[in-house]
Amino acid sequence: MTNNLTPSGESVLEQLGINPNNLRADFPTREQRLQYRAVVQWLTDYQPKLDATNLEKVKGPLEAFHHLSEVEAWEKASKILGIYLDTPTNEQLHEQLGTWGYYHERIDLYSRLLGKLSPRPNAITLSGLGNTYHALGAYEQAIEYHQQCLTIVREIGNRLGEGNTLGDLGRPYCALGKYDQAREYYQQHLVITREIGDQRGEMNVLNDLGNVFYFQGEYTQAIEYFQKSLALTQEIGTRQCEAVALGNLGNAYSFAERYEQAMEHYEQCLNIVREISFRVGEVRALCGLGGVYISKEDYNQAIEYLQNSLIIAREIGDSRGEGAALESLGSTYRSLQEYNLAMNYYQQSLAIAKKIGDFRGEEMASSDIAWLSMTTGVFTDTIEDS
Repeated sequence: MTNNLTPSGESVLEQLGINPNNLRADFPTREQRLQYRAVVQWLTDYQPKLDATNLEKVKGPLEAFHHLSEVEAWEKASKILGIYLDTPTNEQLHEQLGTWGYYHERIDLYSRLLGKLSPRPNAITLSGLGNTYHALGAYEQAIEYHQQCLTIVREIGNRLGEGNTLGDLGRPYCALGKYDQAREYYQQHLVITREIGDQRGEMNVLNDLGNVFYFQGEYTQAIEYFQKSLALTQEIGTRQCEAVALGNLGNAYSFAERYEQAMEHYEQCLNIVREISFRVGEVRALCGLGGVYISKEDYNQAIEYLQNSLIIAREIGDSRGEGAALESLGSTYRSLQEYNLAMNYYQQSLAIAKKIGDFRGEEMASSDIAWLSMTTGVFTDTIEDS
């Protein structure tokens, strides 16, 4: 990936309607001129180091955003977040931050804009906040923001936005185990995607419906939906969505005990997510592969994958991914008869599941802890957090 991900500063200034040679005439106060000079400098002069992190590579436009916010130039600030980056996913800046896993940075940016824009960009801000809180496992907050977004897109007659928001609303309900509500939102989304010819939306909702069947243990139907979604992703060429579909197929094949197919799909997924720096996808693929190696009783390999998954999840604040990796590590050490370690990992997983409202994770960790206590005599009150 190139180190220079942002468009030229001159082109961004042109998009913003800022003439660097005319600041004195355009901005009457000294404070305005100081902030706009800083915008110009960050966009035109900043050069990331060769070993810069992804966040440092986009520091120029992010700093420009904050200077524009200081003079309440909200429309210009929002346009900064909408610039397209030269990355494998070719996403807008605010979307790319999510792909990289910079969730708290996204929340800060969206929060500054919230309520300060016209309805359509304000809906985008609400959607971004909802999706970010969902990624962090804060499902009730995600639902609240998506409901606000849905009200706006319906008021302005934005059918594409309405469909996407219905899909966004279904996901936290699915994560909370409220499958009937999730399915209702997904079906409404599917109707809209087919009505307006939104192939990308259809691809996403097929994945979503597959997840409902997957979480209810109906793996054959889940696989059918995931395969349809994968076919669409490959047809329209969306790498991130392709990775998600491959990872979901890996999950379904794994729980259906078709381990070779599961491993094949996880490895394909892992190659893509690393290529496009999709950090959450990497957490999921590594954890999935760890689970397959547990089933194959190759515990050393399982631990390696799961520890790598855990490291990344903690680094980016992916609570749900962290809980899943901890639970799988507990199962690995239980199989190795290292029961104290197993109990420790199960306890950590349970604490995270309770914190974020992940009922499936809580149920699984509680069951594991109960089994371990009953069969080995290792009890939760004898274990200290690591």
